[in-house]
This record gives sequence, structure tokens and C-alpha cells, in this order.
Amino acid sequence: MKKRTVGMIVVAMILLVSVGYSNRVNAEVNINVGIKFPPPPPLVIPAPPPVTVVPNTYVYVAPEVQADLLFYHGYWYRPYQGRWYRSGDYNGPWVYRP
Repeated sequence: MKKRTVGMIVVAMILLVSVGYSNRVNAEVNINVGIKFPPPPPLVIPAPPPVTVVPNTYVYVAPEVQADLLFYHGYWYRPYQGRWYRSGDYNGPWVYRP
């Protein structure tokens, strides 16, 4: 009988200790090093440019604009120096999107 009581006490202590460990909070550290690329030269377009759909896609291109300008899913995209920039408006501001 004493062995059984001692065994139950040991099991209860193990359970209490394990419950205490499950409430621990893990700390995490993230270090992000970002490289800011300069935005492309500004576009000044007085009105929304006419666009043409690229066949078999959901991408639209603005052929009458002096720079490459694409429209896709609510955003305007513009390539510049090997990077793609995105904007909510056809005149910018342009933000680099890796």
C-alpha cells in the first residue's frame, strides 16, 4: 500500500512539473538586414493610361507609356534596373518587391 501511495505521489509530481514546463514562453530573435534600392524615375501620366490585355493572361500592358508599365490584380508593376517595383497607382510611388 505504501509503495502504491509513493508511486502515485511521484506520478503526481511529474505531472505538476511537466505542466509547469508547458507554460513556458519561447523567445525568438529575428535580425533582418534590408537593402533599399532607389525607386525608378517618376512617371508623370496626366490620366490613367489605356491598357491592352496580354493574350491568355490576366496581365495588362500600357503600350503608350514611355516606360514598361504593367497592371495585374489591382497593382501597377514596373521593371527598373533588373528589379520589379509595385504601386497602387500608375504614377507611383514605386516600392521594390523582392
